[in-house]
Order: sequence, then structure tokens, then C-alpha cells
Amino acid sequence: MLNKILVVGLLVGLISCSQAEEKLSEELEGKVMGLHDKLMPKTEEIVALQGQLDSLSTGKDSVHVNKLKKALAKSDQAMMDWMHHFSVDSLRKMDVKSKIEYLGDQYNQLKELQKITDSSLDAAKAYRP
Repeated sequence: MLNKILVVGLLVGLISCSQAEEKLSEELEGKVMGLHDKLMPKTEEIVALQGQLDSLSTGKDSVHVNKLKKALAKSDQAMMDWMHHFSVDSLRKMDVKSKIEYLGDQYNQLKELQKITDSSLDAAKAYRP
């Protein structure tokens, strides 16, 4: 009888742990996709600013303007690289622990990408010829 109680308790504990991990996985996926959705419109802003800076890239501040354009291009390319490597299909095939690890890593990558993007956008917007 005691063995049955221990086994049932252990199974309930495992199920609870599994449900908590699944919930964490879903929350992380939501955070990753939410941050992605927040960053995507900024790529349009990057392209627009690059176009504005193109006309100034041969003027008296050409060195500074070209640095701003390079920073914008770098952040745009970083976003494209991230999207190219992120795989929702692979995510669906992972066990829950692998999902949590993968999504945590992807979220951290996006947070760094957000810093680079915001920094390059802020610098380009602040530039006044």
C-alpha cells in the first residue's frame, strides 16, 4: 500500500513538473515571438533611414554618414540572419527541455539584436546634417 502511494505521488509530481515545463516553454515562445514582432517594423525604419542617408553619403560628413549606414545595415542583416536560423518547425519536434533551452537562447539573441537595432536607429535619427 505504501509503495502504491509513493508511486502515485511520484507520478503526480512528474506530471506537475512536466506541465510546469510545458507552460514555461509556451511563455518563452510567446516572449520570443513578441520580441520578434516588436523588432520587425524596425527593419522598415532601417531601410527608410538608409535611403535618407544615401543622399548624404558623399557630402562633408560622408565618413560619419557611412558609419551610420553600416551600423544600420549590420542590425538589418543581424535580424535577417536570426530569422533565417530560427526554426519553428524544429521547435515543434523538440522535447520540452530542449525547447526551453532553445527558446531561452533565442530570446537572449533577440535582446542583443534589440540593443544593436535601437542603438543604430537612435544614432541615425539623431544625425542632423
